[in-house]
Amino acid sequence: MFRPVKTKKVYEEIVQQIKLSIEEGKLKPGDKMLSERELSEQFDVSRASVREALSALEMMGIISIYPGEGSYVRHLPSESMLKTLVSSVQTESIDVLYLLELRKIIEVEIAALAALRATEEDINDLQQALSEMHKEVAAGVLADDIDAKFHYSLVRAAHNPLLLQIAQTVSQLLSNNYRSIRLALFLVPGMSKMFYEAHVEILEAVCAKNCELARKKMHMHLNAIEEAIRWYKYGGEEALKIFPKIYNARNSNIY
Repeated sequence: MFRPVKTKKVYEEIVQQIKLSIEEGKLKPGDKMLSERELSEQFDVSRASVREALSALEMMGIISIYPGEGSYVRHLPSESMLKTLVSSVQTESIDVLYLLELRKIIEVEIAALAALRATEEDINDLQQALSEMHKEVAAGVLADDIDAKFHYSLVRAAHNPLLLQIAQTVSQLLSNNYRSIRLALFLVPGMSKMFYEAHVEILEAVCAKNCELARKKMHMHLNAIEEAIRWYKYGGEEALKIFPKIYNARNSNIY
């Protein structure tokens, strides 16, 4: 079913091949995926790369992973609202700022719910994502995938399946349709560090079970992303390069 993988980011091609198999009907909702070992043999890659790809697919809401049982293709959301959203963004070139507004409305309340409902396991997942992001930021590696992992873990910590479906849809639309803008942000020196520090503050609020503070910190974080994209949209790369310095200086004066 699958062909050997030969690419720099191995897991990304695995993800694309599995998504294509689903789109072509070779894998259907409810189907059990091959085991990690079988997938690694078909793709001719390590099991670690397969695990990374499966985790990415779970974050996208495409599969569900059940420890000890395996991975299954999900029945994707059928709500007309989500279908309309996907169609509108893909066919009408919806401004990314509108999608960011939608994300902010959803994720600010998700942060508050996570502060209220997060379990010890949820906290561990968030801490793990934050630890991975810290390592990548310190190494100067592009941290956009780990950034997405943190936000996904936060959504799961809210323990609301409808919010999970909607947030995954919005995240996938941003990733699929505005990836060039997202990459432009993370390539700016200081931007990944700024996002990492914002995540630290969000997690601290969640751990303290302070809903209002979690809501406030997420709102600040998403406002910063929205403002950075406005700078990029209207001022280009040169304007974006100075954004972290100006943003940090402004906020240090406020606090």
